[in-house]
Amino acid sequence: MIIGAGPSGLFAAAELARYGVEARLIERQVRTHREARATAIQPGTLEILDSIGLLPPFHDAAEQVRCSRMYGPDMAVVGATSFDDIDCRCHFQCSLPQYETQRILEAHLALLCGVVERGVTATKVEADADGVLVELVHSDGGTETVRPSFVIGADGAHSVIRHSMSEPLDGATYRGHFLVADIAMPGPFPRGEAGVVCGQSGLLLLAPLPGGRWISFQDLEEEVETVSAEDVVARIHARLGGKYRPTDVTWFAPFRMHRRIVSRLTDGRRFLIGDAAHLSSPFGGEGLNAGLHDAYDLAWKLALVLRGNAPRSLLDYYAAERQIADRHVLDVSDQVHRSIIDVLDNFRQRRKMQAAIVDPVAAALLRNARAMIDIDYTGSPLVVDHAVGRAAVDGPRPGQRYPDWTRFAGTAHHVLVFGPVTDAESLARLGRRWNELVQISHNPSVDPVRAGVAAGGVIMIRPDGHIGFRFPSTQAEGLAALDRHLSSYLIPAQP
Repeated sequence: MIIGAGPSGLFAAAELARYGVEARLIERQVRTHREARATAIQPGTLEILDSIGLLPPFHDAAEQVRCSRMYGPDMAVVGATSFDDIDCRCHFQCSLPQYETQRILEAHLALLCGVVERGVTATKVEADADGVLVELVHSDGGTETVRPSFVIGADGAHSVIRHSMSEPLDGATYRGHFLVADIAMPGPFPRGEAGVVCGQSGLLLLAPLPGGRWISFQDLEEEVETVSAEDVVARIHARLGGKYRPTDVTWFAPFRMHRRIVSRLTDGRRFLIGDAAHLSSPFGGEGLNAGLHDAYDLAWKLALVLRGNAPRSLLDYYAAERQIADRHVLDVSDQVHRSIIDVLDNFRQRRKMQAAIVDPVAAALLRNARAMIDIDYTGSPLVVDHAVGRAAVDGPRPGQRYPDWTRFAGTAHHVLVFGPVTDAESLARLGRRWNELVQISHNPSVDPVRAGVAAGGVIMIRPDGHIGFRFPSTQAEGLAALDRHLSSYLIPAQP
């Protein structure tokens, strides 16, 4: 059972369906909301969507943001970040309202024969020796008690699943109040860019939305208790130096920003994904994305267990790996948030801005982090590197994303063998043993340097695109080592 049909819950249900696992998806709201909310879909997330054939509808529906700039008073540029040089098929963000993301994901789920049960609220969740007991209340007043084997909490910051696990969202709330609004306005900069304007009047972040609209964030003074649409217009007009004025305000809401995460993502039967598990500053534009990544990671592991292709212990690695990834997302988001606030404080206090010394390596690392293509699971038991201590190698290492992974789509693990194989029978035997779970490609038409085995060898790509195994030769010992690694968390179809 999945509780919550926001982006994370919808994607989790669709991914499980893609793996042949049926999930019951419930949502307490009878109708979908029409609030823009989370709007940025990062390049690394678009790559995931591309891997399952779902990139085109996002590409067609969204504005593409290729660059973000920071502006000081009089719209003078004080910094910029571009996605042009990242090693990813998508050199842009997709920017669109959250309800459009949900529309696309729900249509995708329907094609996989999945449905959303709306008007169903989980009022009680308890785990016991037999599974999980969930009490449901339907919009017509009817009640129901069910016992799913597993429950995924995708029900947001006030998650009933998280509360049932006695898991607080540890962390902090950023200082200050903020205001988000969906507006129409002639743009102060090109539609393919997002911008942060800092000046004496305050802070304004703008990112384009389809239809000539913008999502806007601004700081809100502590003494402000109520805000009207007219206030939104006046405040944005002032922050843009009186040069631009919104012509329409569709939706707006005051809010606080948080940096919070749970200490555990699962107790073995209950799982947390998305905002139920972590909250980050929207300045980083990563919150919705991290939820989709959570769902993508959990689905392949849970499906293997439910289909009998892996032991229950595989589910422990969801928590271990995503805790690494989600904490990294919070760190990157926090860095972005603090850098924006620091620039704002400098201008407000009329301090002279020092010219930044740009370290090209640090800049590239930050671009990859903002694009969400730098997650590294090194240290996970699901990652083994037999090239450690041998000759130096270029390219990604196990735990990192394989940059060409979308060329090997599907639900299986992929083994890439580069170079001559002296023991062809060992390779054939490996293929027979794992034939339903692993696809083997000998001398595939990809660059071995980009696979991290420039001089030849074997790598294994997990269903999530990360390298799980590397051996720097094609000798029988490497194939045997791969077999042992697969056997550590998978159950072969044939003994």
